Amino acid sequence: MNLANMKRSETTEQIGLINWARANEEYVPELRLLHHIPNEGIRTNGPVLKAAGMKAGVPDLSLPVPRRGFHGLYIEMKFGKGKTTKAQEEFMALLREQGYKTAVAYGAEQAREVIRHYLARGEGFDLVNCEEAVKMFGYCEGVPAAWAPCRNCEFFKERKKGE
Repeated sequence: MNLANMKRSETTEQIGLINWARANEEYVPELRLLHHIPNEGIRTNGPVLKAAGMKAGVPDLSLPVPRRGFHGLYIEMKFGKGKTTKAQEEFMALLREQGYKTAVAYGAEQAREVIRHYLARGEGFDLVNCEEAVKMFGYCEGVPAAWAPCRNCEFFKERKKGE
């Protein structure tokens, strides 16, 4: 999908975020679980969808991966001056009561930061480090910092001198 011809909106920001997730899921496999919950918009079959379980206030994105004491992550995407509705605030409060992390992200970059921090592989080691590390032949060469958790990562393969 060519986003260049589309006006920036919550939808284009979310598409950009999903494109980022797909581009990085080889080395961050948890990103394969990130998905959109199509719960917005006005539809001609609204009564049928409500009868089937559609609810007002459900966040846009779900990442059903437990981390940092949470059962999973829900993100409500907004763009520009968009604000959360009362139904969204109430639903996110219910999710937090059940042990889920929730966030409101204004654009793809803010949503990426939320996800990077949530899925961090070590204290102070957000996924941006993994995204930027050199990768060759299906392995990551890691980040050249002694404190980084690269050596314990399943994707890390140390190159020997001369390779």
